[in-house]
Amino acid sequence: MNRLKKLLISQIVLAGGLATMYALPRTYEIRESAILMSLPSFVGEWHGKPIEVSEQEEESLADDTAHEKKWYSRFTPGKLGEFDIVHAFIVLSGDDMNNSIHRPERCHTAQGYTIEQRGEVEIDIGQGRILKVMRLLSSRGVQGSTRRISNVTYYWFTGSETVTNGHYERTWVDMRDRLLTGTNQRWAYVTVAAEFGEGRGEGIAVHSEAETDEILQDFTRKLFDRIHKPVALVGLKE
Repeated sequence: MNRLKKLLISQIVLAGGLATMYALPRTYEIRESAILMSLPSFVGEWHGKPIEVSEQEEESLADDTAHEKKWYSRFTPGKLGEFDIVHAFIVLSGDDMNNSIHRPERCHTAQGYTIEQRGEVEIDIGQGRILKVMRLLSSRGVQGSTRRISNVTYYWFTGSETVTNGHYERTWVDMRDRLLTGTNQRWAYVTVAAEFGEGRGEGIAVHSEAETDEILQDFTRKLFDRIHKPVALVGLKE
């Protein structure tokens, strides 16, 4: 009797699940991301120059994604004749949101980095807002040498009205919106990164890991409002 009861319950659950699938809309209204697909030429004292996306990065992205990448430089405060470098990268999903956007770790690995640490960092971006970014600490080898160069990367996702650093949270928002509103939002991810340590090139200032975090957080504060539309964004703690 118990076996028959369990079988009956499982059949009811299965039927309910199939009914829900048929209730979902077949097409979804696209809600555009709140990101601005244009990295500015200047971010405070930082001067940006466009750079091409590498072949490895290109291969890790879907064909219908849009992207923009720049490297920014400034004269190092308090160090005559030395300068700092930060890279910024925006990727915007195409029409197939299931395949065209992913965690930036994939691009990071494609560039030859080995990820050594991963965790969340909170950045005060002003006006009572806290941006929670995902932080990656990684390193890459130097061709013809046993030496390795270290890197700190911050990233976050921006939807039509939601900012998050979590891949699974982003997926949950998509599922909720499709089910409840019949909409599908276009997501972008933003990364800002800087290498640190010695041996990175003549004139490039040598910084510690902690100093690199300070540089990236200051850069992110200055960049955020320059690349986001002036809309209310959920996920920025008041």
